[in-house]
Amino acid sequence: MLSLNKAIKQTTLIELLIIILCFYLIYLVAGFYGFNVDMEWMYLVIVAYILIKSRKYVAETDVNIFSKIKFRYVFLIVIVNVFFSYGMLYLANTLNIGSLLSFSLIPSLKSIAFIGGLIGTILISPISEEIIFRGIILNRLKLVVPVNMAILVSSLCFGVLHGYGSMISAFVFGLCMCILYIKTDNILVPVFAHIMNNFFAESLFYLDRDAILFNNDVVMITITILAILSLYLILNSLKIEWKFLDKK
Repeated sequence: MLSLNKAIKQTTLIELLIIILCFYLIYLVAGFYGFNVDMEWMYLVIVAYILIKSRKYVAETDVNIFSKIKFRYVFLIVIVNVFFSYGMLYLANTLNIGSLLSFSLIPSLKSIAFIGGLIGTILISPISEEIIFRGIILNRLKLVVPVNMAILVSSLCFGVLHGYGSMISAFVFGLCMCILYIKTDNILVPVFAHIMNNFFAESLFYLDRDAILFNNDVVMITITILAILSLYLILNSLKIEWKFLDKK
């Protein structure tokens, strides 16, 4: 798997932009002739490009992706971010901006089909987003600006491209994923955490058929309290890690 990490680190922003622009060109041309090309497939193209590129690097075996961080900490990071994200959604609803919650510049593979949507949300989106924002953008920025600044900018891009009600929580989640990636130097760690995060979020969404998460006062108060505690844990941890990153 080190070949994958090497391929990601060697991928430039120019390469990423070329792929995106080429796909948008195909999208526009297809639309002009009456064909519908889902922009969601751009994620698949980017992932495929990285996998193909990784083939020219020497593969190494016996790589322990959790050698520098314990699983329980990755799990905790995911859980506190899930609670915090729901807290931000509650805040967005309270401020009466629910009509804007659907705004998002990041493609959602849910438009393909139910099963395809689950695969896209739980697998393809986490893999491609980590490759793009942590793997490529973060690594490229680290070459020209301090690590802390690179983390802030890449996480800000990640947050802005998410839904309006999720921008802040996505930004915070991006910070956490950047730190996981830098501490382990392995893209598979934030990918795994991102997959867990989306799995929990999607599971709650599909299991909550009666919408008690947004209509039951007791549940909402409980999750709000957990969201506040989660925010405290996240900010406190980020403060500690920021000192570590200063020395990188």
